Amino acid sequence: MAIIITLADATVVTLTVLFLAFVYQNRRKFTSTKYPPGPPGLPLVGCAFENPSSEKQPYKGWRELYGPISHFRLLTQDVFVLNTHRLAYELLDKRANTYADRPRQVMCAELISWNRAIALAPAGTRHRKYRKLVNSVLSPNATKRLWPVQEKSASAFVTTLFHQCVDKPSDAGQSHSGYEFLEVIRQVIGMHVVDIIYGPESIVEDESRGSGRQAVGLSKQNMEKYIHDADEAHALFAKALVPFAYIVDWIPWLQFLPESTPFVSFKKEARQARENLVKLTMFPYTKVRERIAMGLPQISYVDHCFTTTPDPTPEDEESIAWTAMSAYTGGSDTTIAAIKTAFFAASLHPEAQALAQSELDQIVGQERMPEINDRPNLPYVTAFVNECMRLIPVAPVAIPHRAMEDETIDEYFIPKGATIIPNIREMLRDPDIYESPLSFDPVRFLPTTGTPTHPDIKGRTELNIGSLPYGFGRRICPGMHLADSGVWLYVSTLLWAYHVSMVDDDGSIVKDRAAKWESAQFSSGAIQYPLPFKVKLVPRSSAVESLLRNA
Repeated sequence: MAIIITLADATVVTLTVLFLAFVYQNRRKFTSTKYPPGPPGLPLVGCAFENPSSEKQPYKGWRELYGPISHFRLLTQDVFVLNTHRLAYELLDKRANTYADRPRQVMCAELISWNRAIALAPAGTRHRKYRKLVNSVLSPNATKRLWPVQEKSASAFVTTLFHQCVDKPSDAGQSHSGYEFLEVIRQVIGMHVVDIIYGPESIVEDESRGSGRQAVGLSKQNMEKYIHDADEAHALFAKALVPFAYIVDWIPWLQFLPESTPFVSFKKEARQARENLVKLTMFPYTKVRERIAMGLPQISYVDHCFTTTPDPTPEDEESIAWTAMSAYTGGSDTTIAAIKTAFFAASLHPEAQALAQSELDQIVGQERMPEINDRPNLPYVTAFVNECMRLIPVAPVAIPHRAMEDETIDEYFIPKGATIIPNIREMLRDPDIYESPLSFDPVRFLPTTGTPTHPDIKGRTELNIGSLPYGFGRRICPGMHLADSGVWLYVSTLLWAYHVSMVDDDGSIVKDRAAKWESAQFSSGAIQYPLPFKVKLVPRSSAVESLLRNA
């Protein structure tokens, strides 16, 4: 029998739904529940029309504006922003089990399939397996075997800078643009991370070929294409990661409509992105699997996975492939951003640069490049790196967590299902911890001047900013030890090799460095770095230049 719905019926249903939504969204008025301060938003829709998460620099200044914790709504979704170390540590570290999950993100996680990667995998068996696998390969001790690979890459980095940015002949006597170093960063760091994750190709004898030799594994051409494709995939990831960036995040049932339906262009975009993501994951893995099957091991993440799992099941192989892709996309962009920040900071703070170089000369000398084992003897260089990471954090806002149970913190109620956003930038600029937090001052991290500390945060007080830039709890970046040693090595080797100066469009060295620092522009999105700027690189001595030229 047909069901007939009159206009009156539809009106009653609509008004009922709107009333229930109004009651839900204003429940604090009808109960004793207390929520933190934040932007008020509009009735029914909250901050949907002015989503704070989509701003160029989201949540900047919120600690001063709202205090340690703030709250807003997107339709019926409660969002809490943590603006201090203490609250993030209390909730996400000490109560890690409650906040181990990720919020639902229909476009990014489900339709594109980033929930198969470690960063957005839902809490549960698969995520635990991923973390166990990555931790076995990239633990602090296991990472040490990769130090020689990182040192080789750091050497390649500064020598490539020399040949492409310093010693390269100018066309028709014209000077270089000053931007070349940006492409070298992308090229060398990208190749390095691919090497770390998948290993270089192996050359074997093959009499069936005219040359008698065959390359097995990822070739340089494969690597270059992989880096390009990964850049595109990660750019879309950063776009889709913004909460409620797509209409399907607001209205999930739209995902079930045919792709040809008007107003669902996201379906085609998601399908193409998903296909590209799967190719990005499986192509390099298949190449490396072929190399390993031929008995041609290399030092890499995937090789080590097969050492610890010699007879992998299909499920094991899927875990290795997806964690490898996760390690590359998570490690390359963040490392590249950190190196750009180091160039930027060094070029505008010559006094700090000179102090780091003086320390390098005393400990390392100019006849060899820095090694990771030099790190304990280079406290100022380490402080320089930490200050770069503090003042211009690579990830100013961490990937959101999800509350799996009702919670309270500092008299405020956090309902089950709420989205929790760690505001890393505000934490690292907290004046209660860092004196003059907007100033670039590596000395703040030296033991003789007192290390920034917080009584409630164990393990984050020893001459560095610890794990804070890498996240919290069950969602802390499992590759943080590899990333930490890599960034330190690249920056220390850069400072060892070159005087770095920022230049204007005409090639002259910037004189008003303070104004340049204050007016600097930064990227928007999940990864933060200074927007293109020009530098001049000068080898620090004839001995250094000779080593760079002949390396």
